[in-house]
Amino acid sequence: MGDSTHGTPTEWVSRYLGVQEAAAYLNMSLRWMYRESQRHGLPRYYFGGKLRFKATDLDMWAQQQKVS
Repeated sequence: MGDSTHGTPTEWVSRYLGVQEAAAYLNMSLRWMYRESQRHGLPRYYFGGKLRFKATDLDMWAQQQKVS
């Protein structure tokens, strides 16, 4: 029940994604994620020797890119 690797979908929303997962989530290339994400203001985290992104941050960033 309390297994940290399995949870409800709402728990997964706030988890950290690896670069490949984040790229797939945004439908962007890995190259873009590594090279352009910082320039475009995506919140990024670095721990465990790897670049990480929070799904909730990606959603908020994407909403800010809306054009009218």
